Amino acid sequence: MMDKTSRIMTVLPPKEGFSADCVGAVGLLVRRLAQPNDLIVGRALTSLPFPGLRYLEISKNWFSIFIKNKAYRYGVASVVRKYRPCLIEIHNRPEIALFIAQRFPKIPVTLTLHNDPLSMRGLKTSIERKRILRKVHVVAVSQWVKERFLSRQVVGNITILPNNIDLQEIPEYVPIPEREKKILFVGRVVADKGADLFVQICEQFLQIDPTWTVEIIGADRFDMNSPETPFIQQLKHQIKSKQIHMTGYLPYDQVLQKMAHASVVIMPSRWSEPFGMTALEAMACGTPLLASFVGALPQIVGQGGLLIDPKKPEHAVLLLSKLLKNMQLRQELSVKAIQQASVYNKQDAFQRLVAFRKRICSALTVEHY
Repeated sequence: MMDKTSRIMTVLPPKEGFSADCVGAVGLLVRRLAQPNDLIVGRALTSLPFPGLRYLEISKNWFSIFIKNKAYRYGVASVVRKYRPCLIEIHNRPEIALFIAQRFPKIPVTLTLHNDPLSMRGLKTSIERKRILRKVHVVAVSQWVKERFLSRQVVGNITILPNNIDLQEIPEYVPIPEREKKILFVGRVVADKGADLFVQICEQFLQIDPTWTVEIIGADRFDMNSPETPFIQQLKHQIKSKQIHMTGYLPYDQVLQKMAHASVVIMPSRWSEPFGMTALEAMACGTPLLASFVGALPQIVGQGGLLIDPKKPEHAVLLLSKLLKNMQLRQELSVKAIQQASVYNKQDAFQRLVAFRKRICSALTVEHY
């Protein structure tokens, strides 16, 4: 049985990592707000989990009994049965949230949505979303996600708890005139994130000004051992300029250091970003940002960056050229970016989370915090 101050259980998606050399956006967000006595549940790791937190792996034995999808949910249920938390927070897996809520009806269950609900198994239809609302407390990371969930005549109470950033983790600010002449892409190197559009934009810009260098930071997965996919192989063939380099996956602290020294970050997503953590991280570093006008990005970026149309890369080239030729514009954008990022600070996010938890779980009191 868990001790009195260990009352909250957080369940990661089954593919999410939780160690320095293997972690995605969800894992970083959970780590950021987790308290030492919280219990974090996830898949078996190949390296040590983040220190200072309680991490429980789903036993591999479950995968020898059930098919993959069922194995993880039954594994989660076994952990719940053993530790009996007073609150269960599940990230991005509607089918697991519904399963756990039905199995343990006396324990409040939350479902935090980091993706477009209409693209997720268990939420695509109005009937499925209405069923979830009857059993689970739904949390959206942005207004855009909330509106998508409540589309097609679905009515219900959705709480918005935006993603956040720990400003204490951000490297020391580098003045814009002292930045490297470097353009960055940060994120999964896949078509949805527009990695090929980034190369196209930069190839054209380098024809205008070849004195800049370009880096693509990331891989197909958030893992040091991420495979080289056909898309990445094709992307390498697309790259013609010697100034464009691919670093592969890098640990989070190294990514922030590179952002803090770069002159611009481009986020040319085709995918309707439900939030856009790369944009928030770039703005927190005071790095001028070009981001696609899709999903929640316009809301998250606000005045802290410039918006581009991923369907019109030629316009992005012109805007990039204008930005990099204008030092004053970059300095002004840097100031606005830091101001915008501060809206999503960790401290405020934690207070909102605590208030939400207490509202839905009467067993939680101030002593747990």
